[in-house]
Amino acid sequence: MTRPWLVMLAAGGAVVLVVLAVGVLAVRRSGPAEAPAPAVHSTADPGTTSSRLPVPDESYWTPERMRSAQPAPMPTDD
Repeated sequence: MTRPWLVMLAAGGAVVLVVLAVGVLAVRRSGPAEAPAPAVHSTADPGTTSSRLPVPDESYWTPERMRSAQPAPMPTDD
């Protein structure tokens, strides 16, 4: 006759091994940790999108550009 504590110990050990195996498989399938994305300095690459705003270029709006600026056409309800 088997001892009940030995059966329970073996069952507990099997449960621990199964949990460890599932954890290891989950970590291995998730792939390597992602490194932070490199900073992109050009927005001229068509085919890529970003959720980050570009760094503002303060030198763009010179006094001459501000004087000659025209309002953008707005949609109308016709």
